[in-house]
Amino acid sequence: MTRASTAQRLPRAKQINAIVDAMSNAELRRYEAWSDLARLSFETTVDGINVDPAGIIVTGDKFVGLAAIYVALKYNSGLRRGLETSDTFEGQFEGHFEGKRPVIDKVTVDTSPFYE
Repeated sequence: MTRASTAQRLPRAKQINAIVDAMSNAELRRYEAWSDLARLSFETTVDGINVDPAGIIVTGDKFVGLAAIYVALKYNSGLRRGLETSDTFEGQFEGHFEGKRPVIDKVTVDTSPFYE
């Protein structure tokens, strides 16, 4: 049995819920998106990831989707009165199923609005 047939046997709602959970809990430091986020401040931390279930497309054992990535940006953190602000950026992710478990393969983020 192939990975695609195993993933396809899951009801669509369960596939989507599993993908949302996997992406919402993804450690962004492991992905391409982190280098773009880390450049934004002296100390960047991820406050949360919001995945839109309607923005997820599943094709066979592969999937893609959209996410909002919330970050805290700290500047001059070594000073007594450092500046801290927050922002949200649009992200995209890709992945595949290993059996019934979704695996996030790639996460990218568009930080261009930060520089505008």
